[in-house]
Amino acid sequence: MRGFASLSMYRTALVRAAKRGVTKILYVGDFDPSGLLIEEVAEKEMAIEVERIALTLEQIERYKPPSLAVNRRDSRAKDYMKKYGGRCWEVEALKPGIFLKVVEEKLKENVPPKYLVKAKAKERAAKIARPIVQRLMRGIEKEALRLMRAGEPEEEILKKLASKYHLHPK
Repeated sequence: MRGFASLSMYRTALVRAAKRGVTKILYVGDFDPSGLLIEEVAEKEMAIEVERIALTLEQIERYKPPSLAVNRRDSRAKDYMKKYGGRCWEVEALKPGIFLKVVEEKLKENVPPKYLVKAKAKERAAKIARPIVQRLMRGIEKEALRLMRAGEPEEEILKKLASKYHLHPK
């Protein structure tokens, strides 16, 4: 999500998380007036712990990503500039390898190992299946095109393909 305008989307996501029993959110956001305030508001309003895993002041000092001038038209800029000066940083300024390392470390610290093992297995299975799925998809698309050229209505094509591949059409 981008910018402070998306705070309502964050609220919706946080409400959903709270209903599922989530007690902690790992937050990735820009180090700018809006990014810092989104984190603060989420923690205050939702009673869910919010841990900023990127972009932090420590990461800025350590990795020295390029900065931007603070948008002085932002209503939160004045307070931000008093505390941090006239520069801000977007999370995308971190090199991808560094960003990935930070996220993986925090996930290992915060997510139960059984969930990580399950996610890793699912990811591997998808990678293994991908070439077969792609070939199947091309074959199904060719078959649909052949049926279209034969004058079959779309609804009938869907039924035939679903039946052939043992699927239930939506």
